[in-house]
Amino acid sequence: MEDESFALSFDNTTENISENNLLYDKTIGIFIVDFRVYYRYGFEFSLYGYFMPVWTLLNIALYTTMICVFVKCNLTSKTHLCIIALAISDSIAPICPSFFWFYFFTVKEEFRYVPFEWCRAFHYLTEIIPSLFTYSSFFLTIVLAIQRYTVIAFPFKVDKLCSRKIMNICIILCFVVSISIRAIHFFHYSYVQHTIHRTENKNTSEEICAFGDPEWLDITFSKYAAILQTTHTIIVNVIPCTLLVIIECLMLRAVHKNSISRKRMVRSSTGLSKLQENEKRLTYTTISITGVLLLHKIPTICIQIIDILRSMFGIQLITNYFDLWTTTVVLNIFYWMCTPSNFLITCCLSGEFRKGLKGLFRRSENRAPIQNFSSLSSGTASSHM
Repeated sequence: MEDESFALSFDNTTENISENNLLYDKTIGIFIVDFRVYYRYGFEFSLYGYFMPVWTLLNIALYTTMICVFVKCNLTSKTHLCIIALAISDSIAPICPSFFWFYFFTVKEEFRYVPFEWCRAFHYLTEIIPSLFTYSSFFLTIVLAIQRYTVIAFPFKVDKLCSRKIMNICIILCFVVSISIRAIHFFHYSYVQHTIHRTENKNTSEEICAFGDPEWLDITFSKYAAILQTTHTIIVNVIPCTLLVIIECLMLRAVHKNSISRKRMVRSSTGLSKLQENEKRLTYTTISITGVLLLHKIPTICIQIIDILRSMFGIQLITNYFDLWTTTVVLNIFYWMCTPSNFLITCCLSGEFRKGLKGLFRRSENRAPIQNFSSLSSGTASSHM
């Protein structure tokens, strides 16, 4: 892996490019961060520097509103607790990278190297901290899907199988597992100060950020990175995504089966009909949230597998890996664009949420009393990113 490199021309200079957004200097054994290697088309700077900060603020505003509606309307069932945890996670995840990209690409207008004093911050703000919360969102979505499937498939056992205590423990474990998975990345590199001479002025030098092999590593970093990426892809993406697809199919099957059964039954009361309708909407909300996440996860897994086949086995499935990196950028932007979808899905599928949303913005003297949706807080009516 370390013997393979590509050539790319910038400002009449030729540089060797490694398998990620870093330049690898074999003479001194370090990776030099260079944005233009990874964001080679230019539109990526605009997306990260201008679009992402605005979208992050919109994301925070929508999810803050959602949580306020849930609390004011007493929508605190087990399903709603999962959605609240998802809202918190998805609100925090883009804050750190958006701050970094806005400062560098918009304020400083720096499109090449990271200064050495920002080396650790670059690693933490753009790689580690966002992943902690995106992983948490992924695991929380799985918990949400399992809980909803239990509600519709085993309604008489849901209080025991998915009690509030169990759900609280699962939500906490999602964050703990995410931190555990990413903990090793805090010690992923040693930070090296590297001096370069700018091409436009050879008399001007600059101290830039470079990453070296960590001191505790006994094998070559390329082998370590390939093993880590393979393990990460299988444990964190392939297995959970497969589980999520299975649960999604089971939920759709259970909803279809319940719909057929209800058509054959005579509704005993209006209250029961409303309860069943709320249950159905919560399930469809969960299915929609899960589906949106899979739209991002499945292409991401395909890209990771292509990269693993090249790095571990030398199998070249595509000729230009630069386009693969650009696809990764587009998928990242797609993911951040989809994070507010939980708010929109909930708003479209939940009449109670829409009523609460309207009530939230009414003047206090004219506000109608907000209904306490106790049916949604019951054990049988429990409901990402």
